[in-house]
Amino acid sequence: MTIKTATSWMLRFPSDRVRAERADEMFELIGVTVEDSAGERGTGWTFTSDYGGGEAVKALLDVVLLPRIAGREAIEVETITDELFHFTHRLGHGIASMAIAAIDTALWDLKARMMGVSLARALGRVRDRVPCYGSGKASPSLPIDDLVELSAGYIADGFDAVKLRVGREPDRDMERVRAVREAIGSGPRILCDANERLSLPTALWLGKQLCDQDVYWFEEPILSQDIEGYKRLRQALPMAIAMGEHVHSRRDFIPYIQGGAIDVVQPDMCFVGGVTEAMRIGRIADSFGLALAPHFMTVLHIHVAAALPRSTYVEFYPFMDDLLVEGLTVEKGELLVPDRPGHGVAFTEEAWKRYRVA
Repeated sequence: MTIKTATSWMLRFPSDRVRAERADEMFELIGVTVEDSAGERGTGWTFTSDYGGGEAVKALLDVVLLPRIAGREAIEVETITDELFHFTHRLGHGIASMAIAAIDTALWDLKARMMGVSLARALGRVRDRVPCYGSGKASPSLPIDDLVELSAGYIADGFDAVKLRVGREPDRDMERVRAVREAIGSGPRILCDANERLSLPTALWLGKQLCDQDVYWFEEPILSQDIEGYKRLRQALPMAIAMGEHVHSRRDFIPYIQGGAIDVVQPDMCFVGGVTEAMRIGRIADSFGLALAPHFMTVLHIHVAAALPRSTYVEFYPFMDDLLVEGLTVEKGELLVPDRPGHGVAFTEEAWKRYRVA
């Protein structure tokens, strides 16, 4: 079947207080819908948060990329994706990879639907459930009592790990982490994400204190581009070092992996170019014996994680559940892999009416 049409769209909707760092923080989903000559459809998307920029991604899709895929064989997903990467090479990564991600994911959704199977099965599913950790309820602006209640709520719901945000006020972080540890006990894992906010000296200082609370991993303590800094952190701190959401291709991951700079590889398919590139990164991580924990966008990453044997965790971040016809199911801290055709994600009519901006 050939690709008959390929169109873009965008949804913009507000974050909520348990996730947002600002009262006016927004999410944008910049998406693509492809339809083949038999009338089957596939959807994919990337995202921006807080800072906006979705219009730039959509413009690249509309003007440059989508006209190049009309008429192509719908099943040739990897060939099309590689051609788009080469075509946009001089634009660099970033916006180009994000736009390609929406196309690639839509094509994989279409391909799986053409096969009559879930995306996980189309990718070579090796398990039907994947461990997950509770995330997205730890805004640095939350009072400590609220942070403790929400984190303990994840544990009460059967999760064995929660992620906390640190780094905005390093001098106060230990008070918050310590309060959560006291509430959830010694068994569950605590993961700490600094969102690239710290200098290397501060990251070393805070990391050593976090060890006292048995923190399982320290995520993005410093800028993603500082490979040597990550090596020093990994050598100096006993907990695992995790990063990758701001690394935009498999080739960019290689220096971190080969250089021994990280323990947990965290690609985000919405930033690296979609399902195709996320799977390639996962296989590289597997060949080096590293853990894989895809970042964010749980409803998509569950399929990739289910097809990669070293997937340690999927991030359970239910930021868009209110927009979906059907969400994911969690049982005892594990996500059940959906078996609906394609990725199985459908937005409600209300979401389209209320949040569609283009």
